[in-house]
Amino acid sequence: MKLLDLINNIATKSGKQNEQAIVDLLSRADLQNIDVADEVANAIVSSLMTIDTAKQNLALKNHFTALALGSTDAEILKMIESLEMGDDFKTEISSNKNTFENMRKISTKLKETMDALKTAQGKGDTKDIEKYTNKINDLTRELSQVKESHVPKSEFDALKKSHSEELQDFVLDRYLSSISYANDLVSPEINLLTAKALLQTAMQKDKASLVLDGKNLKLKNADDIALDFINAQNAPVNFEDYANKLFADHKMLKVSGTKTPNTPPSNPYTPVAGNEIDTTKYDEAIRVALGE
Repeated sequence: MKLLDLINNIATKSGKQNEQAIVDLLSRADLQNIDVADEVANAIVSSLMTIDTAKQNLALKNHFTALALGSTDAEILKMIESLEMGDDFKTEISSNKNTFENMRKISTKLKETMDALKTAQGKGDTKDIEKYTNKINDLTRELSQVKESHVPKSEFDALKKSHSEELQDFVLDRYLSSISYANDLVSPEINLLTAKALLQTAMQKDKASLVLDGKNLKLKNADDIALDFINAQNAPVNFEDYANKLFADHKMLKVSGTKTPNTPPSNPYTPVAGNEIDTTKYDEAIRVALGE
């Protein structure tokens, strides 16, 4: 990588690319031919993050989530002790590092207490009724305080959010069908299946996941869809740019004003009426091969 390219990349990430000092530095002729080893330059570029890309970094999210929820875990254990929910239950909660799952387990414990209260009410045991009623009130109050004080609302919203795969596939197929493919000798269905298979393979390799955000397709981090997808240079990439570059690299897109390798000759053979070539089996064979 050229030194000037490295400097420009660093300046762009810091938002200083238009500063006069940077402009003057990039215009220096004596720096034009200085190279920096690619492995060193790429390592420097990939390690730099803006505030926006840092927000989408999985390692940073895991680190700060653990810090944020650490106090919640401590409060949960205090609650278990103060309400005398038992050592076995405390051990079970302590061994589980998933804060939200522990919250659900406490809710289940609360339901068991309510069921016991109903049983006591049926037997008319006044002392047990009072005991379980107080316990339920304490559990409800403590659980509410923990949720309000320590658990972000966005985390609960993320747990409730669901995506319609059928609608997402429809939007994806509609987008892929709108593309002008270079190979127009096969049916549109074959081009669509080829593009879809190529896209899925590339996304799996890049650890990208596709989600439907409103009416638009969006790339997310495959390991955590709460984070946007960023490339090896720590830059965000939208879905259409990602797909178009992928198809262009594989020469699948029709180039305006030029003939594609699959363009028929100027005087193609015209079959005699009644002897047209049936390509049904050919198209089906391609479809089956792609499926396998």
